[in-house]
Amino acid sequence: MKVFEILKVAEANKEGFTVEVETLKHVTAGIVVAYLETQNSFDSEGLKRCIEHAAKHEGYIGGWLNEENGKYYFDSVRIFPVDQLKEAIEFGRANEQISIFDLTNIKEIRL
Repeated sequence: MKVFEILKVAEANKEGFTVEVETLKHVTAGIVVAYLETQNSFDSEGLKRCIEHAAKHEGYIGGWLNEENGKYYFDSVRIFPVDQLKEAIEFGRANEQISIFDLTNIKEIRL
């Protein structure tokens, strides 16, 4: 089941990850923006909700460890090409994100 497979990816990537749900292939380029609908998803139940959302949208899941509370968060995410920064920022604001992440240049972009 995808939940257990993605939990293994999270365990191996404490600092964070972005994968295509069906293949579990890591995404290494583009700008990652989370959907509001899957915000504050953690543990296996939250991950299951993200997988269901991703299956109906772009098919990508991201995860990251919140060091402040020790919880590992999951999101259904959309990947924008790096030349679409303006669109990524607009999508991020529309989805009430605090920041988005540029995988290509490995940097957080605060909104």
